[in-house]
Amino acid sequence: MKKIPIAFTVLALGTWALGIILNPPAPTPRLISREALYLTGLLSYGFMAMAVVIAARPAWVERVFQAPLDRLYGLHRTLGFLALGLAVLHWATKPLLRPLLALLPLENAPRAPMAAVSGDGFSFEAFWAALRPFAETSAAVSTLIALALGALVFVSCLSYSKWRLLHKAFSWIFLLLTVHTLRLADPADFYTPFGWLILATAGIGCRYAVGILLRGAGRQKSVPGKISSVESTSPGLTVLQVRPERALKALPGQFAFLKSAGQEKHPFSIAGSSADGTLTFIIKALGDYTSRIVPALQVGEAVEIEGPWGDFIPDYRAENQVWIAAGVGIAPFCAWLTDAASAAHGRIRLIWCLKNRAAEPLLNRVETLAAAADVELLIFESGGVRFDPEKLFASGLPDLVAVCAGLRLAASVRTAFFKAGGKADRLKTEQFNWRR
Repeated sequence: MKKIPIAFTVLALGTWALGIILNPPAPTPRLISREALYLTGLLSYGFMAMAVVIAARPAWVERVFQAPLDRLYGLHRTLGFLALGLAVLHWATKPLLRPLLALLPLENAPRAPMAAVSGDGFSFEAFWAALRPFAETSAAVSTLIALALGALVFVSCLSYSKWRLLHKAFSWIFLLLTVHTLRLADPADFYTPFGWLILATAGIGCRYAVGILLRGAGRQKSVPGKISSVESTSPGLTVLQVRPERALKALPGQFAFLKSAGQEKHPFSIAGSSADGTLTFIIKALGDYTSRIVPALQVGEAVEIEGPWGDFIPDYRAENQVWIAAGVGIAPFCAWLTDAASAAHGRIRLIWCLKNRAAEPLLNRVETLAAAADVELLIFESGGVRFDPEKLFASGLPDLVAVCAGLRLAASVRTAFFKAGGKADRLKTEQFNWRR
């Protein structure tokens, strides 16, 4: 997953250094600062382009990055913060370098005068000259807006729909920064590998930024469908069945995005799929979208389904397995249990952490599925004996541990697992909260 960002960083450093070697800048503070600006600017711009590509969710993104989409959104977040940090460094490059360069015996060359533009009417030279102040000002404003939007990642009270709407602004910001990057680069650089890298980054990033703004994300894997069943098993829990116009090849445990009219897409685990292609989603009211929009869906209502995504799928090669779910995190394991009923497997224990067993509307469903799949079901309640991952692994490590739970429980399982000597390839997790 990290290979592409690392490869881009190496390529940017290599082409930048090659340009300096082949065409060394004059030893003046202005030109030395310019080279530092170019490097920090390209790295920031490149990381943002990769974040835009992941946000656009092209059909190939999991295959190329060699990671499931839920993990890629963690990389997306990291790339975004790296881009913001490097953008700040980019704008602070001159003030930071000025006192250092003042210590060196360098003569400062005067700034080259801007070419005068003459003639009436439109001309490319006049347009190009007028574009420079716009490129400088818009980039500064865009960076400030991007920093403010980046801070909103930590505002959990912001509704999902507003968060998604504000997040789309990064596509506009990227397009404005493209104008800044291309206009302020030295035209001579576009005949060098460094300039080619800038152009390639701009072309790929703009392709997907425009796609997000015009068509939305994930269009290549989207199909129309209709709600075939809506079951409110209890307050705050909805079981949806959705029939896509064409069957999706969903593996047990994968997830998909759902979109109803006038709403943003939202990811949900696929709890099951039938022979006719109908997908089952078990959705708990955990936020504004799942509390307001999902319960209001009606049978026959048109929706858009995007997916399937992810690689949280069962692996029956492991003889001794432990599956751990918390609350509605049982949804992908419902699909696993259905699949396990017709597959040869070793010992499997399913640990389900609940608030109240007696009030759990999915209990009968899960018990039936577990019995049919010959899976041992262990339930822990918040008010009773709480689940202790360290105690579980103290008696021996399973061959495989799979977790779908909130951040706190997932982190405690991961910590206990590695503390007991577990290996990363024996732990499967599904990212539960993409906003974190």
